[in-house]
Amino acid sequence: MEKQLLRITELKEQILASGYHPVQFNDMVKEIIGKVPLANITFEQSCELIENLEYYCEFSKKCKSKL
Repeated sequence: MEKQLLRITELKEQILASGYHPVQFNDMVKEIIGKVPLANITFEQSCELIENLEYYCEFSKKCKSKL
């Protein structure tokens, strides 16, 4: 599970570096897993969160490449 949380942290850094505001990131997380603190999420929730955050990272890369 530690590996999952590390990946979530990496994705968070990428998302924030791409221009999203921390509040937007928090909203993304809440939309995906609800109000559960990251330290308390299940393995399944972490997998779902990683999958969705990776999508946001790819989306922001595509948007930036079109500028």
